[in-house]
Amino acid sequence: MRRGILILLTLALLPLPVPADDFAWLVRAFSRESGAKQVHVPFFGLARFVVAVGQPAGTSDIKLAIFERGDLESLRFSSLTDSTVGSSWKPMIRVRSRNGESTNIYVRPDGKHLNLLVTALDGDDATFVQVRIQPESLIRFVDDHGLNRRHGFGH
Repeated sequence: MRRGILILLTLALLPLPVPADDFAWLVRAFSRESGAKQVHVPFFGLARFVVAVGQPAGTSDIKLAIFERGDLESLRFSSLTDSTVGSSWKPMIRVRSRNGESTNIYVRPDGKHLNLLVTALDGDDATFVQVRIQPESLIRFVDDHGLNRRHGFGH
């Protein structure tokens, strides 16, 4: 009996597996596939902290990765993005230009929040941005600041 309790306590204290971070997987996969090097963005850690604490316009998290000098064509870029983020992310918008630029926007519900992932390829440069927003707060922000009227979206 004591042995069983000891085993249960040991199992309860083991760390639970942490779900994989889709953004980190995507960044690593792109770097590996394209050979591009990630650009360091000064003070971005501070910006993430400010967003987490202040939650401007309902945004509670932001992730950013910028790459330079990669070698990946736009169709392969979109395919890589789709396969890496998996089926939990739903594609919303896809834009491809004739000169090889590619932009993909994905969405994933997260309780009362919404995660948006934007991936963009421009020649040999790429940018990845993921934000976690609360849609109601974003709508309230837009309404409070009159952005819908100034830009022709309101009455």
